[in-house]
Amino acid sequence: MEPITAQTLKERLKKEKTIEVGGIHFRIRKVPLLLLAEESDDLWGLARQGKDVLAGKIKDLIASPSLSRIRRVLLAGVAQPKLSVIHEEESVCVDLIMADSELSTGLFLAVVNFSLEA
Repeated sequence: MEPITAQTLKERLKKEKTIEVGGIHFRIRKVPLLLLAEESDDLWGLARQGKDVLAGKIKDLIASPSLSRIRRVLLAGVAQPKLSVIHEEESVCVDLIMADSELSTGLFLAVVNFSLEA
């Protein structure tokens, strides 16, 4: 049995889909759920306590996200249009998205829910 090639693995793991939020279409991708955690959060410790404990913590993080958490998830999870930290010609500054609470919240939830899918 041959091991999987890097290209085949990349294609298998690259999951994206098009969604609509606020009447605007976006292309999103799955993100690591560790982006939900802050530096002080010990998700590995919680994971060792059990799946239910970790799931409860993740639900809490999603239910009351901090602005930095939303920002991290949007930067990593929105594939199109490209988002950036600074104003650039070929991208949208994430702070413009963050200024619209309905849009940023809708995108955040869409990316997180997509990332949680099996």
